[in-house]
Amino acid sequence: MNSLKFKLMVTFIFLIVVSFSIMAVFLFNSSKTIISSYIEESALEKMQEYASYVEMLQNQVYDSASLVYNSDVIYNWDRVHLDEKSSNGAKMLANIELSEYLTQVTNSYTPLANMTIYRYPDLWISGESYINRSGSFTGESWYVDIREKERYWSPASPDIVEMAKGNPNPMVSMTMPLDTYNPALASSYLKINVSEAYFLEPLERLHLGETGQIYLIDRNGQMLLTGQAQQIADHQLAYFEQLKTIPSSEGRMFQKNEHGEKEMIVYKRLPRTKWMLVGIVSEKDLYSQLFKFRDTVLIIVSILLFVSIIVTLVFSHSISKPLSSLVAAMRHLRRGDFVQAERRMLHETSNTMEIAFVIDGFKSMNTQLQQYIAKEYQLTLLKQKAEYKALVMQINPHFLFNTLEMISSLALQNRGQETSRMILSLGQMMRYSLQTSDHLVYLRDELRFIKHYLDIIRVRYQNRSQIELVTIGELDELLVLKLIMQPIIENAVKFSSQHHDFIKIEIKLIRHEQQIEIVISDNGPGFTADEKYQLIHQVEKQSSLKQFESNEQHIGLQNVLLRCYAVYEEQFQFKLETSRFGGAEVSLLVPIKEDIQHD
Repeated sequence: MNSLKFKLMVTFIFLIVVSFSIMAVFLFNSSKTIISSYIEESALEKMQEYASYVEMLQNQVYDSASLVYNSDVIYNWDRVHLDEKSSNGAKMLANIELSEYLTQVTNSYTPLANMTIYRYPDLWISGESYINRSGSFTGESWYVDIREKERYWSPASPDIVEMAKGNPNPMVSMTMPLDTYNPALASSYLKINVSEAYFLEPLERLHLGETGQIYLIDRNGQMLLTGQAQQIADHQLAYFEQLKTIPSSEGRMFQKNEHGEKEMIVYKRLPRTKWMLVGIVSEKDLYSQLFKFRDTVLIIVSILLFVSIIVTLVFSHSISKPLSSLVAAMRHLRRGDFVQAERRMLHETSNTMEIAFVIDGFKSMNTQLQQYIAKEYQLTLLKQKAEYKALVMQINPHFLFNTLEMISSLALQNRGQETSRMILSLGQMMRYSLQTSDHLVYLRDELRFIKHYLDIIRVRYQNRSQIELVTIGELDELLVLKLIMQPIIENAVKFSSQHHDFIKIEIKLIRHEQQIEIVISDNGPGFTADEKYQLIHQVEKQSSLKQFESNEQHIGLQNVLLRCYAVYEEQFQFKLETSRFGGAEVSLLVPIKEDIQHD
Protein backbone atom coordinates (compact mmCIF):
# COMPACT_ATOMS: atom_id res chain seq x y z
CA MET A 1 0.00 0.00 0.00
CA ASN A 2 2.77 2.41 0.93
CA SER A 3 4.67 1.44 -2.22
CA LEU A 4 1.61 2.14 -4.36
CA LYS A 5 1.13 5.54 -2.77
CA PHE A 6 4.79 6.37 -3.35
CA LYS A 7 4.65 5.30 -7.00
CA LEU A 8 1.45 7.26 -7.58
CA MET A 9 2.98 10.33 -5.95
CA VAL A 10 6.16 10.17 -8.05
CA THR A 11 4.24 9.52 -11.25
CA PHE A 12 1.76 12.33 -10.55
CA ILE A 13 4.51 14.82 -9.75
CA PHE A 14 6.41 13.91 -12.91
CA LEU A 15 3.38 14.11 -15.19
CA ILE A 16 1.97 17.33 -13.74
CA VAL A 17 4.90 19.39 -12.52
CA VAL A 18 7.63 18.48 -15.03
CA SER A 19 5.44 18.48 -18.12
CA PHE A 20 3.75 21.71 -17.01
CA SER A 21 7.12 23.39 -16.46
CA ILE A 22 8.40 22.40 -19.91
CA MET A 23 5.21 23.70 -21.52
CA ALA A 24 5.41 26.96 -19.55
CA VAL A 25 8.99 27.65 -20.70
CA PHE A 26 8.05 26.98 -24.30
CA LEU A 27 4.96 29.18 -24.07
CA PHE A 28 6.94 32.01 -22.42
CA ASN A 29 9.52 32.19 -25.20
CA SER A 30 6.93 31.86 -27.96
CA SER A 31 4.61 34.39 -26.37
CA LYS A 32 7.28 37.12 -26.37
CA THR A 33 7.44 37.04 -30.14
CA ILE A 34 3.67 36.80 -30.55
CA ILE A 35 2.94 39.64 -28.12
CA SER A 36 5.47 41.93 -29.76
CA SER A 37 3.90 41.34 -33.18
CA TYR A 38 0.38 41.64 -31.81
CA ILE A 39 1.06 44.94 -30.04
CA GLU A 40 2.59 46.36 -33.22
CA GLU A 41 -0.48 45.37 -35.25
CA SER A 42 -2.83 46.60 -32.55
CA ALA A 43 -0.97 49.91 -32.25
CA LEU A 44 -1.04 50.44 -36.02
CA GLU A 45 -4.78 49.70 -36.09
CA LYS A 46 -5.38 52.22 -33.30
CA MET A 47 -3.19 54.74 -35.10
CA GLN A 48 -5.09 54.18 -38.35
CA GLU A 49 -8.40 54.86 -36.60
CA TYR A 50 -7.02 58.01 -35.01
CA ALA A 51 -5.41 59.05 -38.32
CA SER A 52 -8.84 58.83 -39.99
CA TYR A 53 -10.25 60.99 -37.20
CA VAL A 54 -7.48 63.59 -37.63
CA GLU A 55 -7.99 63.58 -41.39
CA MET A 56 -11.67 64.32 -40.80
CA LEU A 57 -10.73 67.31 -38.62
CA GLN A 58 -8.24 68.51 -41.23
CA ASN A 59 -10.84 68.20 -43.99
CA GLN A 60 -13.23 70.40 -42.05
CA VAL A 61 -10.47 72.98 -41.55
CA TYR A 62 -9.54 72.92 -45.25
CA ASP A 63 -13.19 73.06 -46.33
CA SER A 64 -13.86 76.09 -44.13
CA ALA A 65 -10.67 77.77 -45.38
CA SER A 66 -11.71 77.17 -48.98
CA LEU A 67 -15.16 78.57 -48.25
CA VAL A 68 -13.66 81.80 -46.90
CA TYR A 69 -10.94 82.07 -49.56
CA ASN A 70 -13.42 81.81 -52.45
CA SER A 71 -16.20 83.96 -50.98
CA ASP A 72 -17.37 87.28 -52.38
CA VAL A 73 -17.23 88.71 -48.86
CA ILE A 74 -13.44 88.33 -48.62
CA TYR A 75 -13.06 89.66 -52.15
CA ASN A 76 -15.09 92.80 -51.39
CA TRP A 77 -13.29 93.30 -48.08
CA ASP A 78 -9.87 93.10 -49.75
CA ARG A 79 -10.99 95.44 -52.55
CA VAL A 80 -12.20 98.07 -50.07
CA HIS A 81 -8.94 98.02 -48.11
CA LEU A 82 -6.83 98.19 -51.27
CA ASP A 83 -8.79 101.16 -52.59
CA GLU A 84 -7.06 104.31 -51.30
CA LYS A 85 -10.25 106.31 -51.85
CA SER A 86 -12.27 104.13 -49.46
CA SER A 87 -13.40 105.99 -46.35
CA ASN A 88 -12.88 104.72 -42.84
CA GLY A 89 -16.62 104.11 -42.58
CA ALA A 90 -16.61 101.93 -45.69
CA LYS A 91 -13.69 99.94 -44.34
CA MET A 92 -15.43 99.49 -40.99
CA LEU A 93 -18.61 98.25 -42.70
CA ALA A 94 -16.52 95.80 -44.73
CA ASN A 95 -14.84 94.63 -41.50
CA ILE A 96 -18.20 94.08 -39.78
CA GLU A 97 -19.58 92.18 -42.79
CA LEU A 98 -16.49 89.97 -42.82
CA SER A 99 -16.77 89.33 -39.06
CA GLU A 100 -20.39 88.20 -39.44
CA TYR A 101 -19.41 85.92 -42.30
CA LEU A 102 -16.61 84.36 -40.23
CA THR A 103 -19.13 83.74 -37.43
CA GLN A 104 -21.45 81.90 -39.84
CA VAL A 105 -18.66 79.73 -41.23
CA THR A 106 -17.32 78.92 -37.75
CA ASN A 107 -20.76 77.86 -36.52
CA SER A 108 -21.13 75.58 -39.56
CA TYR A 109 -18.15 73.45 -38.52
CA THR A 110 -18.34 71.98 -35.02
CA PRO A 111 -14.59 71.48 -34.35
CA LEU A 112 -13.68 75.10 -35.19
CA ALA A 113 -13.07 77.38 -32.21
CA ASN A 114 -12.71 80.55 -34.29
CA MET A 115 -11.48 81.98 -37.60
CA THR A 116 -9.42 85.18 -37.61
CA ILE A 117 -8.07 87.25 -40.50
CA TYR A 118 -4.91 89.26 -39.84
CA ARG A 119 -3.93 92.06 -42.21
CA TYR A 120 -0.55 93.68 -42.00
CA PRO A 121 0.33 95.88 -40.24
CA ASP A 122 -2.27 96.05 -37.44
CA LEU A 123 -5.76 94.73 -38.31
CA TRP A 124 -7.45 91.68 -36.69
CA ILE A 125 -10.93 90.51 -37.65
CA SER A 126 -12.59 87.52 -36.00
CA GLY A 127 -16.14 86.24 -35.52
CA GLU A 128 -18.69 87.67 -33.13
CA SER A 129 -17.82 91.28 -34.15
CA TYR A 130 -14.27 91.06 -32.81
CA ILE A 131 -12.23 93.74 -34.61
CA ASN A 132 -8.91 94.95 -33.23
CA ARG A 133 -6.13 97.33 -34.22
CA SER A 134 -2.74 96.18 -33.04
CA GLY A 135 0.45 94.99 -34.68
CA SER A 136 1.36 92.62 -31.82
CA PHE A 137 0.42 89.55 -33.87
CA THR A 138 3.56 89.99 -36.00
CA GLY A 139 5.61 88.66 -33.08
CA GLU A 140 3.50 85.49 -32.64
CA SER A 141 5.20 82.16 -33.39
CA TRP A 142 2.59 81.13 -35.98
CA TYR A 143 3.19 84.37 -37.91
CA VAL A 144 6.94 83.77 -37.97
CA ASP A 145 6.40 80.12 -38.97
CA ILE A 146 4.17 80.92 -41.95
CA ARG A 147 6.26 83.78 -43.29
CA GLU A 148 9.79 82.49 -42.71
CA LYS A 149 9.40 78.70 -42.65
CA GLU A 150 6.18 78.17 -44.65
CA ARG A 151 4.72 76.08 -41.83
CA TYR A 152 0.97 76.15 -42.27
CA TRP A 153 0.08 74.13 -39.14
CA SER A 154 1.18 75.35 -35.70
CA PRO A 155 1.43 73.30 -32.46
CA ALA A 156 -1.10 73.85 -29.71
CA SER A 157 -0.66 77.18 -27.93
CA PRO A 158 -2.89 79.88 -26.39
CA ASP A 159 -4.53 82.01 -29.08
CA ILE A 160 -4.47 85.79 -28.61
CA VAL A 161 -8.04 86.20 -29.86
CA GLU A 162 -9.38 83.39 -27.68
CA MET A 163 -7.48 84.78 -24.68
CA ALA A 164 -9.05 88.17 -25.28
CA LYS A 165 -12.43 86.43 -25.13
CA GLY A 166 -11.50 84.74 -21.85
CA ASN A 167 -10.53 81.31 -23.23
CA PRO A 168 -6.92 80.39 -22.32
CA ASN A 169 -7.14 76.82 -23.67
CA PRO A 170 -4.45 75.85 -26.22
CA MET A 171 -5.42 75.78 -29.91
CA VAL A 172 -3.98 73.84 -32.84
CA SER A 173 -4.09 76.24 -35.77
CA MET A 174 -3.79 76.26 -39.56
CA THR A 175 -2.69 79.50 -41.28
CA MET A 176 -2.91 80.32 -44.99
CA PRO A 177 -2.18 83.48 -47.01
CA LEU A 178 -5.16 85.14 -48.69
CA ASP A 179 -3.77 87.53 -51.31
CA THR A 180 -0.86 85.48 -52.74
CA TYR A 181 0.40 81.93 -52.87
CA ASN A 182 3.75 82.97 -51.41
CA PRO A 183 3.35 83.20 -47.59
CA ALA A 184 6.42 85.42 -47.26
CA LEU A 185 4.89 88.09 -49.54
CA ALA A 186 1.31 88.00 -48.27
CA SER A 187 -0.26 90.88 -46.37
CA SER A 188 -3.40 89.05 -45.20
CA TYR A 189 -3.64 85.67 -43.47
CA LEU A 190 -6.51 83.42 -42.41
CA LYS A 191 -5.88 81.61 -39.11
CA ILE A 192 -8.26 78.77 -38.16
CA ASN A 193 -8.18 77.43 -34.60
CA VAL A 194 -9.24 73.98 -33.40
CA SER A 195 -9.23 73.30 -29.67
CA GLU A 196 -6.40 71.01 -28.59
CA ALA A 197 -9.00 68.87 -26.79
CA TYR A 198 -10.37 67.63 -30.16
CA PHE A 199 -6.98 66.06 -30.87
CA LEU A 200 -5.94 65.21 -27.31
CA GLU A 201 -8.98 63.51 -25.79
CA PRO A 202 -9.30 60.60 -28.30
CA LEU A 203 -5.49 60.24 -28.38
CA GLU A 204 -5.28 59.87 -24.60
CA ARG A 205 -7.58 56.85 -24.84
CA LEU A 206 -5.02 55.02 -26.97
CA HIS A 207 -2.36 53.14 -24.99
CA LEU A 208 0.35 50.58 -25.56
CA GLY A 209 0.59 48.09 -22.74
CA GLU A 210 -0.18 49.61 -19.34
CA THR A 211 1.89 52.81 -19.46
CA GLY A 212 2.92 53.17 -23.10
CA GLN A 213 1.69 56.34 -24.83
CA ILE A 214 1.04 57.46 -28.42
CA TYR A 215 2.21 60.97 -29.38
CA LEU A 216 1.27 63.25 -32.28
CA ILE A 217 4.17 65.14 -33.92
CA ASP A 218 4.40 67.30 -37.03
CA ARG A 219 6.63 66.79 -40.06
CA ASN A 220 9.45 68.66 -38.31
CA GLY A 221 9.50 66.29 -35.33
CA GLN A 222 7.84 68.83 -33.02
CA MET A 223 5.05 67.80 -30.60
CA LEU A 224 1.70 69.22 -31.68
CA LEU A 225 -0.14 68.84 -28.37
CA THR A 226 1.08 70.66 -25.27
CA GLY A 227 -1.05 68.35 -23.11
CA GLN A 228 1.42 65.54 -23.87
CA ALA A 229 4.58 67.53 -23.21
CA GLN A 230 4.76 66.60 -19.54
CA GLN A 231 4.21 62.90 -20.26
CA ILE A 232 7.33 62.33 -22.34
CA ALA A 233 10.93 61.88 -21.19
CA ASP A 234 13.80 63.90 -22.67
CA HIS A 235 15.49 60.87 -24.22
CA GLN A 236 12.27 60.01 -26.06
CA LEU A 237 12.27 63.37 -27.83
CA ALA A 238 15.42 62.23 -29.62
CA TYR A 239 13.41 59.43 -31.22
CA PHE A 240 11.32 62.04 -33.06
CA GLU A 241 14.42 63.50 -34.74
CA GLN A 242 15.49 60.03 -35.79
CA LEU A 243 12.04 59.22 -37.23
CA LYS A 244 12.16 62.32 -39.48
CA THR A 245 14.81 60.63 -41.60
CA ILE A 246 12.92 57.35 -42.04
CA PRO A 247 11.13 57.25 -45.42
CA SER A 248 8.68 54.42 -44.64
CA SER A 249 5.10 55.38 -43.74
CA GLU A 250 4.78 52.93 -40.83
CA GLY A 251 6.76 50.37 -38.87
CA ARG A 252 8.57 49.75 -35.60
CA MET A 253 12.05 49.86 -34.13
CA PHE A 254 13.75 49.13 -30.81
CA GLN A 255 16.01 51.52 -28.88
CA LYS A 256 17.74 51.51 -25.50
CA ASN A 257 17.08 54.44 -23.19
CA GLU A 258 19.53 56.15 -20.85
CA HIS A 259 18.93 53.49 -18.20
CA GLY A 260 19.75 50.66 -20.58
CA GLU A 261 16.12 49.56 -20.82
CA LYS A 262 14.83 48.48 -24.21
CA GLU A 263 11.90 50.41 -25.71
CA MET A 264 9.73 49.64 -28.72
CA ILE A 265 8.78 52.56 -30.99
CA VAL A 266 5.81 52.09 -33.35
CA TYR A 267 5.18 54.88 -35.87
CA LYS A 268 2.71 55.79 -38.62
CA ARG A 269 2.85 58.79 -40.95
CA LEU A 270 -0.32 60.68 -41.92
CA PRO A 271 -0.45 61.08 -45.72
CA ARG A 272 -1.73 64.64 -46.18
CA THR A 273 0.20 66.71 -43.63
CA LYS A 274 3.05 64.21 -43.02
CA TRP A 275 2.28 64.34 -39.33
CA MET A 276 3.39 61.25 -37.46
CA LEU A 277 1.85 59.14 -34.70
CA VAL A 278 4.58 57.65 -32.50
CA GLY A 279 3.88 55.01 -29.84
CA ILE A 280 6.57 54.35 -27.22
CA VAL A 281 6.44 51.47 -24.74
CA SER A 282 9.19 49.90 -22.64
CA GLU A 283 9.97 46.21 -22.94
CA LYS A 284 9.24 45.85 -19.23
CA ASP A 285 5.75 47.21 -19.77
CA LEU A 286 5.39 45.36 -23.06
CA TYR A 287 5.88 41.97 -21.43
CA SER A 288 4.58 42.82 -17.97
CA GLN A 289 1.68 40.42 -18.26
CA LEU A 290 4.00 37.73 -19.56
CA PHE A 291 6.38 38.18 -16.62
CA LYS A 292 3.42 37.95 -14.28
CA PHE A 293 2.39 34.78 -16.07
CA ARG A 294 5.85 33.33 -15.57
CA ASP A 295 5.74 34.10 -11.86
CA THR A 296 2.26 32.65 -11.66
CA VAL A 297 3.45 29.47 -13.34
CA LEU A 298 6.20 29.06 -10.74
CA ILE A 299 3.65 29.49 -7.97
CA ILE A 300 1.26 27.06 -9.64
CA VAL A 301 4.01 24.47 -10.07
CA SER A 302 4.87 24.76 -6.39
CA ILE A 303 1.24 24.41 -5.44
CA LEU A 304 0.80 21.44 -7.76
CA LEU A 305 3.76 19.75 -6.13
CA PHE A 306 2.13 20.06 -2.75
CA VAL A 307 -1.35 19.20 -4.01
CA SER A 308 -0.13 16.12 -5.86
CA ILE A 309 1.19 14.66 -2.62
CA ILE A 310 -2.09 15.35 -0.82
CA VAL A 311 -4.17 13.96 -3.69
CA THR A 312 -2.18 10.75 -3.68
CA LEU A 313 -2.72 10.27 0.05
CA VAL A 314 -6.49 10.81 -0.16
CA PHE A 315 -7.00 9.03 -3.47
CA SER A 316 -8.91 6.17 -1.85
CA HIS A 317 -11.04 8.42 0.30
CA SER A 318 -14.66 7.34 0.71
CA ILE A 319 -17.31 8.74 -1.61
CA SER A 320 -19.23 9.95 1.43
CA LYS A 321 -17.44 13.28 1.35
CA PRO A 322 -18.82 14.47 -2.02
CA LEU A 323 -22.29 13.27 -1.01
CA SER A 324 -22.22 15.19 2.29
CA SER A 325 -20.99 18.28 0.45
CA LEU A 326 -23.83 17.90 -2.03
CA VAL A 327 -26.40 17.72 0.77
CA ALA A 328 -24.94 20.81 2.45
CA ALA A 329 -24.95 22.69 -0.87
CA MET A 330 -28.61 21.78 -1.44
CA ARG A 331 -29.48 23.23 1.97
CA HIS A 332 -27.84 26.51 0.99
CA LEU A 333 -29.71 26.43 -2.31
CA ARG A 334 -33.05 25.87 -0.57
CA ARG A 335 -32.41 29.01 1.51
CA GLY A 336 -31.59 30.95 -1.66
CA ASP A 337 -27.85 31.26 -0.90
CA PHE A 338 -26.49 30.54 -4.39
CA VAL A 339 -22.98 31.82 -3.65
CA GLN A 340 -22.44 29.48 -0.71
CA ALA A 341 -23.94 26.59 -2.65
CA GLU A 342 -21.56 27.24 -5.54
CA ARG A 343 -18.57 27.57 -3.22
CA ARG A 344 -19.52 24.36 -1.48
CA MET A 345 -19.43 22.36 -4.73
CA LEU A 346 -16.80 24.40 -6.61
CA HIS A 347 -13.93 21.88 -6.26
CA GLU A 348 -16.04 18.81 -5.48
CA THR A 349 -15.49 15.73 -7.72
CA SER A 350 -15.97 11.98 -7.56
CA ASN A 351 -14.53 8.91 -9.24
CA THR A 352 -18.00 7.36 -9.32
CA MET A 353 -19.81 8.07 -12.58
CA GLU A 354 -23.28 8.37 -11.08
CA ILE A 355 -22.21 10.75 -8.28
CA ALA A 356 -20.12 12.81 -10.70
CA PHE A 357 -23.20 13.16 -12.94
CA VAL A 358 -25.30 14.37 -10.01
CA ILE A 359 -22.62 16.89 -8.97
CA ASP A 360 -22.31 18.26 -12.51
CA GLY A 361 -26.10 18.49 -12.79
CA PHE A 362 -26.28 20.42 -9.53
CA LYS A 363 -23.56 22.86 -10.64
CA SER A 364 -25.29 23.41 -13.98
CA MET A 365 -28.65 24.02 -12.30
CA ASN A 366 -27.09 26.49 -9.83
CA THR A 367 -25.36 28.40 -12.64
CA GLN A 368 -28.53 28.57 -14.75
CA LEU A 369 -30.56 29.88 -11.83
CA GLN A 370 -27.98 32.62 -11.15
CA GLN A 371 -27.89 33.57 -14.83
CA TYR A 372 -31.68 33.79 -14.96
CA ILE A 373 -31.80 36.07 -11.89
CA ALA A 374 -28.98 38.24 -13.25
CA LYS A 375 -30.75 38.52 -16.60
CA GLU A 376 -33.98 39.66 -14.96
CA TYR A 377 -32.04 42.23 -12.93
CA GLN A 378 -30.30 43.61 -16.02
CA LEU A 379 -33.61 43.86 -17.87
CA THR A 380 -35.02 45.93 -15.01
CA LEU A 381 -32.02 48.28 -15.13
CA LEU A 382 -32.30 48.66 -18.90
CA LYS A 383 -35.99 49.50 -18.57
CA GLN A 384 -35.19 52.27 -16.06
CA LYS A 385 -32.45 53.67 -18.30
CA ALA A 386 -34.79 53.67 -21.30
CA GLU A 387 -37.45 55.54 -19.29
CA TYR A 388 -34.88 58.16 -18.22
CA LYS A 389 -33.72 58.69 -21.82
CA ALA A 390 -37.36 59.09 -22.85
CA LEU A 391 -37.75 61.93 -20.34
CA VAL A 392 -34.75 63.76 -21.80
CA MET A 393 -35.98 63.34 -25.37
CA GLN A 394 -39.39 64.80 -24.40
CA ILE A 395 -37.85 68.22 -23.82
CA ASN A 396 -36.09 68.96 -27.12
CA PRO A 397 -39.06 68.70 -29.57
CA HIS A 398 -41.37 70.52 -27.15
CA PHE A 399 -38.98 73.46 -26.79
CA LEU A 400 -38.14 73.54 -30.51
CA PHE A 401 -41.76 73.78 -31.62
CA ASN A 402 -42.52 76.63 -29.20
CA THR A 403 -39.44 78.62 -30.29
CA LEU A 404 -40.13 78.11 -34.01
CA GLU A 405 -43.64 79.46 -33.46
CA MET A 406 -42.15 82.61 -31.88
CA ILE A 407 -39.70 83.01 -34.82
CA SER A 408 -42.59 82.62 -37.26
CA SER A 409 -44.54 85.29 -35.41
CA LEU A 410 -41.63 87.74 -35.55
CA ALA A 411 -41.11 87.06 -39.25
CA LEU A 412 -44.77 87.84 -39.95
CA GLN A 413 -44.26 91.16 -38.14
CA ASN A 414 -41.28 92.02 -40.42
CA ARG A 415 -38.95 92.23 -37.40
CA GLY A 416 -35.91 90.95 -39.28
CA GLN A 417 -33.19 91.89 -36.79
CA GLU A 418 -34.99 90.24 -33.88
CA THR A 419 -35.71 87.19 -36.05
CA SER A 420 -32.00 86.88 -36.91
CA ARG A 421 -31.00 87.18 -33.25
CA MET A 422 -33.51 84.51 -32.27
CA ILE A 423 -32.33 82.13 -35.00
CA LEU A 424 -28.69 82.54 -33.91
CA SER A 425 -29.64 81.97 -30.25
CA LEU A 426 -31.75 78.97 -31.24
CA GLY A 427 -28.83 77.51 -33.17
CA GLN A 428 -26.53 77.80 -30.15
CA MET A 429 -29.18 76.22 -27.92
CA MET A 430 -29.89 73.31 -30.26
CA ARG A 431 -26.17 72.58 -30.57
CA TYR A 432 -26.13 72.27 -26.78
CA SER A 433 -29.43 70.47 -26.21
CA LEU A 434 -28.86 67.82 -28.90
CA GLN A 435 -25.71 66.58 -27.17
CA THR A 436 -27.27 63.78 -25.10
CA SER A 437 -24.11 61.82 -24.20
CA ASP A 438 -23.84 63.29 -20.69
CA HIS A 439 -26.72 64.05 -18.32
CA LEU A 440 -24.45 66.02 -15.95
CA VAL A 441 -22.92 69.23 -17.38
CA TYR A 442 -20.94 72.15 -16.04
CA LEU A 443 -23.20 74.83 -14.61
CA ARG A 444 -21.46 77.50 -16.68
CA ASP A 445 -22.60 75.71 -19.87
CA GLU A 446 -26.14 75.36 -18.53
CA LEU A 447 -26.21 79.09 -17.66
CA ARG A 448 -24.94 79.99 -21.13
CA PHE A 449 -27.79 77.90 -22.56
CA ILE A 450 -30.33 79.68 -20.28
CA LYS A 451 -29.01 83.12 -21.31
CA HIS A 452 -29.60 82.25 -24.98
CA TYR A 453 -33.11 81.16 -24.09
CA LEU A 454 -33.76 84.36 -22.13
CA ASP A 455 -32.54 86.40 -25.11
CA ILE A 456 -35.25 84.70 -27.17
CA ILE A 457 -37.90 85.46 -24.53
CA ARG A 458 -36.84 89.12 -24.25
CA VAL A 459 -37.03 89.57 -28.02
CA ARG A 460 -40.46 87.89 -28.06
CA TYR A 461 -41.98 90.06 -25.31
CA GLN A 462 -39.70 93.14 -25.56
CA ASN A 463 -41.02 95.79 -23.12
CA ARG A 464 -43.60 93.43 -21.61
CA SER A 465 -41.11 91.35 -19.60
CA GLN A 466 -38.86 91.70 -16.58
CA ILE A 467 -36.54 88.70 -16.26
CA GLU A 468 -33.68 88.62 -13.76
CA LEU A 469 -30.94 86.00 -13.48
CA VAL A 470 -28.98 86.15 -10.20
CA THR A 471 -26.06 83.90 -9.16
CA ILE A 472 -24.54 83.84 -5.68
CA GLY A 473 -21.25 82.02 -5.03
CA GLU A 474 -18.74 80.21 -7.25
CA LEU A 475 -20.83 78.07 -9.60
CA ASP A 476 -19.05 77.73 -12.94
CA GLU A 477 -17.08 74.52 -12.23
CA LEU A 478 -19.94 72.72 -10.51
CA LEU A 479 -21.99 70.03 -12.22
CA VAL A 480 -25.74 70.06 -12.58
CA LEU A 481 -28.40 68.03 -14.38
CA LYS A 482 -28.66 69.08 -18.01
CA LEU A 483 -31.77 71.12 -18.95
CA ILE A 484 -32.75 71.47 -15.28
CA MET A 485 -34.02 75.05 -15.54
CA GLN A 486 -35.29 75.66 -19.10
CA PRO A 487 -38.55 73.61 -18.89
CA ILE A 488 -39.51 75.38 -15.63
CA ILE A 489 -38.68 78.83 -17.05
CA GLU A 490 -40.70 77.97 -20.15
CA ASN A 491 -43.71 77.11 -17.94
CA ALA A 492 -43.23 80.35 -15.99
CA VAL A 493 -43.26 82.41 -19.21
CA LYS A 494 -46.27 80.53 -20.55
CA PHE A 495 -48.50 80.89 -17.49
CA SER A 496 -47.40 84.46 -16.67
CA SER A 497 -48.13 85.65 -20.21
CA GLN A 498 -51.56 84.00 -20.16
CA HIS A 499 -52.63 85.85 -17.01
CA HIS A 500 -50.80 89.19 -17.25
CA ASP A 501 -49.77 91.64 -19.94
CA PHE A 502 -46.41 92.12 -18.18
CA ILE A 503 -44.46 89.04 -17.08
CA LYS A 504 -42.08 88.98 -14.15
CA ILE A 505 -39.63 86.13 -13.70
CA GLU A 506 -36.71 85.81 -11.30
CA ILE A 507 -34.09 83.02 -11.55
CA LYS A 508 -31.77 82.75 -8.59
CA LEU A 509 -28.87 80.27 -8.09
CA ILE A 510 -27.26 80.10 -4.66
CA ARG A 511 -24.30 77.94 -3.67
CA HIS A 512 -24.54 76.52 -0.15
CA GLU A 513 -21.98 74.35 1.62
CA GLN A 514 -23.26 71.03 0.29
CA GLN A 515 -26.04 72.03 -2.12
CA ILE A 516 -26.99 74.28 -5.00
CA GLU A 517 -30.34 76.03 -4.58
CA ILE A 518 -32.20 76.94 -7.77
CA VAL A 519 -35.24 79.20 -7.27
CA ILE A 520 -37.53 80.20 -10.18
CA SER A 521 -40.35 82.66 -9.44
CA ASP A 522 -43.06 84.14 -11.69
CA ASN A 523 -46.22 86.25 -11.55
CA GLY A 524 -48.49 83.62 -13.05
CA PRO A 525 -51.55 82.02 -11.40
CA GLY A 526 -49.40 79.88 -9.07
CA PHE A 527 -50.28 76.40 -7.80
CA THR A 528 -53.64 75.43 -6.44
CA ALA A 529 -53.65 73.11 -3.47
CA ASP A 530 -54.97 70.27 -5.62
CA GLU A 531 -52.37 70.80 -8.36
CA LYS A 532 -49.57 70.86 -5.82
CA TYR A 533 -50.80 67.67 -4.13
CA GLN A 534 -51.27 65.78 -7.42
CA LEU A 535 -47.84 66.78 -8.71
CA ILE A 536 -45.97 65.91 -5.50
CA HIS A 537 -47.88 62.64 -5.12
CA GLN A 538 -47.24 61.57 -8.73
CA VAL A 539 -43.51 62.45 -8.66
CA GLU A 540 -42.87 60.72 -5.31
CA LYS A 541 -44.78 57.64 -6.41
CA GLN A 542 -42.87 57.21 -9.68
CA SER A 543 -39.47 57.99 -8.15
CA SER A 544 -39.99 55.43 -5.36
CA LEU A 545 -40.92 52.78 -7.94
CA LYS A 546 -38.02 53.83 -10.26
CA GLN A 547 -40.57 54.39 -13.05
CA PHE A 548 -39.56 57.64 -14.73
CA GLU A 549 -42.53 58.30 -17.02
CA SER A 550 -43.66 61.86 -17.65
CA ASN A 551 -47.31 62.83 -18.16
CA GLU A 552 -47.99 64.96 -21.23
CA GLN A 553 -49.86 67.52 -19.10
CA HIS A 554 -46.80 68.16 -16.90
CA ILE A 555 -43.99 67.85 -19.44
CA GLY A 556 -42.05 70.78 -17.94
CA LEU A 557 -41.89 70.69 -14.15
CA GLN A 558 -42.73 67.00 -13.72
CA ASN A 559 -40.09 66.05 -16.28
CA VAL A 560 -37.39 67.97 -14.37
CA LEU A 561 -38.41 66.56 -10.98
CA LEU A 562 -38.41 62.96 -12.25
CA ARG A 563 -35.00 63.35 -13.89
CA CYS A 564 -33.59 64.88 -10.70
CA TYR A 565 -34.83 61.91 -8.68
CA ALA A 566 -33.43 59.52 -11.29
CA VAL A 567 -29.94 61.07 -11.00
CA TYR A 568 -29.68 62.44 -7.43
CA GLU A 569 -32.10 60.03 -5.70
CA GLU A 570 -32.64 60.82 -1.99
CA GLN A 571 -30.15 63.73 -2.12
CA PHE A 572 -32.64 65.76 -4.20
CA GLN A 573 -35.28 68.01 -2.58
CA PHE A 574 -37.84 70.45 -4.00
CA LYS A 575 -40.46 72.93 -2.79
CA LEU A 576 -43.52 74.43 -4.48
CA GLU A 577 -44.56 77.77 -2.96
CA THR A 578 -46.11 81.16 -3.76
CA SER A 579 -43.63 83.72 -5.12
CA ARG A 580 -43.22 87.32 -4.00
CA PHE A 581 -44.87 88.29 -7.31
CA GLY A 582 -47.99 86.33 -6.35
CA GLY A 583 -47.32 83.48 -8.78
CA ALA A 584 -45.49 80.13 -8.54
CA GLU A 585 -42.07 79.62 -6.98
CA VAL A 586 -40.18 76.38 -7.61
CA SER A 587 -37.11 75.64 -5.45
CA LEU A 588 -34.73 72.82 -6.34
CA LEU A 589 -32.01 71.64 -3.94
CA VAL A 590 -29.40 69.44 -5.65
CA PRO A 591 -26.11 68.13 -4.20
CA ILE A 592 -22.84 69.74 -5.26
CA LYS A 593 -20.85 67.65 -7.74
CA GLU A 594 -17.42 68.77 -8.97
CA ASP A 595 -16.31 65.79 -11.10
CA ILE A 596 -18.20 64.28 -14.02
CA GLN A 597 -19.72 60.99 -12.86
CA HIS A 598 -21.41 58.52 -15.21
CA ASP A 599 -24.24 56.82 -13.35
